[in-house]
Amino acid sequence: MFEEASEVLENMLKWSFPLSLVLFLVLVCPLRAEAAHEFSVYRMQQYDLQGQTYGSRNAILNTEARSVEAEVLSRRCVMMRLADFSFEKYQKALRQSAGAVVIILPQNMSTMPQDIVQQFMELEPELLATETIVPVYFALEDEELLSIYTQTQISSSSQGSSSAAEVLLHTATANGFQMVTSGAQSKAISDWAITSLEGRLTGAGEDLPTIVLVAHYDSFGVAPWLSYGADSNGSGVAVLLELARLFSRLYSYKRTHAGYNLLFFLSGGGKFNYQGTKRWLEDNLDHTGLLKSAGSGPYPDQVVDLRLNLSTTHP
Repeated sequence: MFEEASEVLENMLKWSFPLSLVLFLVLVCPLRAEAAHEFSVYRMQQYDLQGQTYGSRNAILNTEARSVEAEVLSRRCVMMRLADFSFEKYQKALRQSAGAVVIILPQNMSTMPQDIVQQFMELEPELLATETIVPVYFALEDEELLSIYTQTQISSSSQGSSSAAEVLLHTATANGFQMVTSGAQSKAISDWAITSLEGRLTGAGEDLPTIVLVAHYDSFGVAPWLSYGADSNGSGVAVLLELARLFSRLYSYKRTHAGYNLLFFLSGGGKFNYQGTKRWLEDNLDHTGLLKSAGSGPYPDQVVDLRLNLSTTHP
C-alpha cells in the first residue's frame, strides 16, 4: 500500500503542489467512520386499491445523504425536515432520480406551527397518489439525527459555489453519512384480513327491527405507524362505546327494555373506502339472522354511521 502511495505522490508532485496534496489526502487518507447512529424509520405505505397503486414501491436504502439544497441528488438519500418540506422540493428529488427520501418529523407535532402541520396533512393524499419507485421514509427527530441533518445541509449547500480544489479538500475533510436500512425488501401481501368487532343488544319482543351503529376504528396517514386521529375516528369510537354502555344498562331493566335490536359495529378498513363495513354488509344482508330484510318490523332496519367532527385534534 505504501509503495503504491509513494508512486502516486511522485506523479502528483509533477503537478501544482496544493492540488497534489489534496488528491494525496483523498487517495491515501480516507476518513474512517468514527461512529454509527441507529434510528428508526417508518416507510411510506404501499398498497393497491381497486386497480390503482399507491405509495412507495421500494424499501432498500444504501446511499449517501444529501439535503435538497445539493445540486446533484441522483442516487442520493435526500433528507428534509418537516419545517422545510414542500411538495416542490419533494418532486425535485424524484425528478433528479434520488435514491431515497427521508423526511424528519418532530418528536411532538404540537411544537410545530399549526399551518405547517395542516399543510403537510393536506399533502399526504398527494404523496400517496404519486407512486414512487424509490423508498420514502419518515424519522422522528432526535439530537444526533438533527446533527447529521445539519452537517449534511452545510455540506450540500457549500458544494455548488466551491471551486474544484475546494470541493476536493472538502471531500477529504468533511463528514459524510451513508444511509443504510437493515430491513429486507418490501413484499406485497396478497390477502390482508380486515378485523371488525361487533356486539348486540336484543330488544324485547319478536320480529324486531335492528338499528346498527357503526364506527370505523382505524386512523390513516402516509406512514401508518405514525398516524393519529381524534376526529378520524377516535371520536366516533368513543361515542359508540359510550352508547353501548348506556344502552346495556337500559336493556337490563324491563321498564326501559326497548323494542329494537341494537348492534354496535366497529369496522376496519374505514380509510380504504370502508372495506370492512362493505364486507360485513355482504356477509349479513344476504342471510336470515340478526339483520332481517328491510321493513320486516314496524320500521325498516337502520344503519347509523358515527363520524363526528371535533373542534380540536390531539395526537
